[in-house]
Amino acid sequence: MKRRYGILALAVLSLLLLNLGWQNEPESAPASTEVYQRGSSPQQTPATQITALVTGLTPTASGGQSTKQPPSWREMPAELSQRLASEISDTDQPLSERLVNLIALESQWMSEGESLTRLQGRYAEALAQLASEGEQLTLAERLAALTRLQDEWAADHPDLAEDLFNPDARLLQARQLWGDEELETLARHFLPADRAEASVAFAGARQQQLDQRAHYQQQLAELEQQLAASQGNMDPERWQQHREEVLGQFRLDFFARAQGKP
Repeated sequence: MKRRYGILALAVLSLLLLNLGWQNEPESAPASTEVYQRGSSPQQTPATQITALVTGLTPTASGGQSTKQPPSWREMPAELSQRLASEISDTDQPLSERLVNLIALESQWMSEGESLTRLQGRYAEALAQLASEGEQLTLAERLAALTRLQDEWAADHPDLAEDLFNPDARLLQARQLWGDEELETLARHFLPADRAEASVAFAGARQQQLDQRAHYQQQLAELEQQLAASQGNMDPERWQQHREEVLGQFRLDFFARAQGKP
């Protein structure tokens, strides 16, 4: 159980790191849109994402923040940041052991303070503990507990509050921990009413697109099997022409139905 939540918390950590990285991207999509686009696979293990992102985050957060708060973490050399990211994303070990190894590695470079990777690793561990302890609680109680944790961390690390604990990031963390079955409740808890409605509507439209795509791919695969089975002794060139005609008509019919056309 603890291992499952450790992996889940690391998925949250990956998205936290992504959230930090977005602030340097020009003309990015609205935050509420990004939340649902990037959260379509809530429980993926983020080993490759985390390793690639941490290196570029340190100068961003230290030199490009919109807040004027002094950093609550210490900037590390790029090579060490990559090693730390690799250490924390090693899913063959429990999260607590990864943090111990990370602290030991950091101690070789500095005698006080902590890196951004270690700070966020501690937060991921706190999320994993919260999720594990809250299994028997109601959703309202879990949301209240998560909000208290987020508020505490935002108060302790005001330099990161704008990026890691804004309403969209808070919602994203909840979705990573508990999924989208109660998405409307989660959105209304963290977002203003108008934004919550827009976000839920967007998520619904997005899910409809994903379902339609899956349905299309399933029907296409079944049709391909039927065509292959019917080839028999048909001349290859004639069969290929027949196949293209059948598939072409299938696509026309499928998308016409999807658009509500008779």
